[in-house]
Amino acid sequence: MAGILSNFTEMARLFTDVATATSNPIPALMLLFGAIFVGFSVLFFAYLTVGGLGATLVSDVPGRVPPQQD
Repeated sequence: MAGILSNFTEMARLFTDVATATSNPIPALMLLFGAIFVGFSVLFFAYLTVGGLGATLVSDVPGRVPPQQD
């Protein structure tokens, strides 16, 4: 577990080094827009997943029972 956490911190440090290595703002903007794009995609997929699970667990018409067959 400690190896995974150290890998994440090392990755964040490397991305920061790349984004701030030059006076050119393009790498930093690319990193920012990439993070926004990935974050939006993850949140949208989570929204669809929760909606799909909710649709299967919650009935369309609450309080109504199906008619019993004799």
